[in-house]
Amino acid sequence: MQARHRGGLRLLPLACVIFLVVSGGAYGIEDAVGAAGGRLVLLLCIIVPLTVSLPTALMAAELTALLPMEGGFYLWVKEALGPFAGFIEAYLTLLYTAVDTAIYPVLFSAYLAAFIPLSFASRLAVGLALIWLSGGLNLLGIRPVGRASSWLTVLLLAPLAALVIVGMPRLAHFRLPAPTQHPGGFLAPLGGALIIVIWNFCGWENPSVVAGEIEEPQRNYLRAVLLALPVVVLGCLLPLMVSLSGQADTSAWRAGYFARVGYSLGGPTLGIALGLGGALFAFAVFQAEMMWTARLPFVLAQDGYLPRGLARMWERTATPARAIALCCVVFTLASPLGFRDLVMLDVFFYMGALALEMAALIRLRRRFPHRGGLFTVGGGRPGLYAVALAPVLTWMATFGLDLSRPVIDQFYAALMLSGLALPVYGLCRYCFGGPSRASEAQRDR
Repeated sequence: MQARHRGGLRLLPLACVIFLVVSGGAYGIEDAVGAAGGRLVLLLCIIVPLTVSLPTALMAAELTALLPMEGGFYLWVKEALGPFAGFIEAYLTLLYTAVDTAIYPVLFSAYLAAFIPLSFASRLAVGLALIWLSGGLNLLGIRPVGRASSWLTVLLLAPLAALVIVGMPRLAHFRLPAPTQHPGGFLAPLGGALIIVIWNFCGWENPSVVAGEIEEPQRNYLRAVLLALPVVVLGCLLPLMVSLSGQADTSAWRAGYFARVGYSLGGPTLGIALGLGGALFAFAVFQAEMMWTARLPFVLAQDGYLPRGLARMWERTATPARAIALCCVVFTLASPLGFRDLVMLDVFFYMGALALEMAALIRLRRRFPHRGGLFTVGGGRPGLYAVALAPVLTWMATFGLDLSRPVIDQFYAALMLSGLALPVYGLCRYCFGGPSRASEAQRDR
């Protein structure tokens, strides 16, 4: 599909979408503090942007400039490594998306519960409403999603900004939180916290799936990630520094804890605002993620891996309506699941897909060495390999550490689901024909 530059997502809304897809602020990182303590989490919030966020953002900007088409990272891997690798990329992406999207209804309910008591049934109902409201917004088209993302970014950052302003004396006289004791050892909490921090700083390439609907994607994607990157880092670090300055005990930190910090620093108004901001964060990130997630089944259907009906666009709003509806159904089925283990599965599948994207970056640089002024990662081969290897090495270290805590069952489940890629690939080709039959169908039309 050729890129469509007119009437698409503009620079500022694109930067807001990237901010939401990647982070959305400090909301959701509280569980990392509870797992490993404030000192470790503050350090990780400096290291992970350098080893994961920056390399991934640069990779996404280079490959979007080279291949600015609908399908994004799926097409990068398919073009560089072949159709099977492209399918594996899409398969892993669908796995981590299914897991990831189950997290946001959980967080939405957790932040609402900071000031509104909710039963399990109420939390489930709220999560389902979040899913289908986001689906309805995405049916309106990519521009309404972009505009909504811009406003939601402002609204969810406002309480965090108020927390930072009220807590400015704490920043001016910042004191490290007290060391956290880990009776069972230091490495397991570090692994658990690292997974949550990576989850808070990953996803820079995800909006590339809608590159065909971005205005001037070859220029604007790079500009958007450069706008979003400092906001992502500061939007997480500053609220954490205010909240953790001089803290003696962080064992009670869980999702929604920022609302409690707000109550202690600014009274009920700030506490409620932070609770609402966290709930708004979950909705904002969810609707932004659905924007790119629904395009993936759409592109897979075009390539003959899913039913052709999913490749149909709703002409009124130029959206893949059937793919959006399918995503809403899948997310509804996944919504009753829990948080920390979901994050572990999410990061496992995501980093597997990211490793393929980094391999595609190296392969496509060799195939297309002359880019005619398009953005490329600097530093020659050393710079290229540093960008490609840094996230992968971080991933390996993370799971080496995390497996020292009791998540072996989830790890084996992740390996098993990843291993099903080959039979699923064969089944999809058998049922729907694969790229060759899809190409024949397009020629016949």
